[in-house]
Amino acid sequence: MNFNMRQQLFIACFFFIALSSSAQKDWQLAIQTWTFHKYSFLESVDKADSLGVRDLEVYPGQKVGGEIPGVFSFTLDKDARDKLKQYLHDKKIRVVALGVIDKYYYNKDNLEKFFEFAKYMNIPFITAEPEWEDLDEFNRLAAKYKVKVALHCHPKPSSHYWHPDSTVKAMQGRKNIGAWPDIGHWARNGVDIQQALIKVKNKLWGLHLKDVEAFDNVKASDVLFGKGICDIPSVFIQLQQMRFKGVLSMEYEANEDNNMEDMRYNKNFVDSLLRQLLHKLQLKQ
Repeated sequence: MNFNMRQQLFIACFFFIALSSSAQKDWQLAIQTWTFHKYSFLESVDKADSLGVRDLEVYPGQKVGGEIPGVFSFTLDKDARDKLKQYLHDKKIRVVALGVIDKYYYNKDNLEKFFEFAKYMNIPFITAEPEWEDLDEFNRLAAKYKVKVALHCHPKPSSHYWHPDSTVKAMQGRKNIGAWPDIGHWARNGVDIQQALIKVKNKLWGLHLKDVEAFDNVKASDVLFGKGICDIPSVFIQLQQMRFKGVLSMEYEANEDNNMEDMRYNKNFVDSLLRQLLHKLQLKQ
């Protein structure tokens, strides 16, 4: 079937509108507060707010700040937790995930306390890298507290989940465990991002949005979105085709002492990406 130019443009516009609608409705744009780990959580909230982002993935151990003593974790007492909940309510900030929790944070004595804390704070996800022998316990606690576990990945060889095949294996038979990969770490590990997304698509609940300078190099540095090899526009198209519904958690691990302008660039890149996609679709017709 042949299409004239007007019909082709209409099809491109229709696809763009569908993609925009999906992203606006089903995708939550967040910031992983490790991006601002040199600052307190309250300072991170202010930074995210200035970027127009109200959803946060908070790493355990970040100093809360202000008049609330302690760190963002189960060690906060009830008074501190309640003050923090009220602060988040007043600021209209949502904590969408707590993590990443791995063997450096949890043990058999405190693991349940992370879930209890997440439940108390109305946090729907814990992002984690459990030890293999602890997967069933994570799954059990996720069911008990109704806080889902999403598997993250770090560079090989330190992470059990550096390859998506390991994530798929860990999720099998555990309905409360899904995936929350870092596309930058996938690239560092020499993993094809597009193929990896397809492998985990059935339980993909979120991801870390990142760009890095080199493929298959675990020491590759973070770069501004769109300046590296992660091909974020193609990632977005892939997510739309998969009918993804979840969290895009921006994380940036460069220029950490003064990264606000970089993060503003990254946020603007994401905001303008759909318009760029429309332009690319028109060029292809």
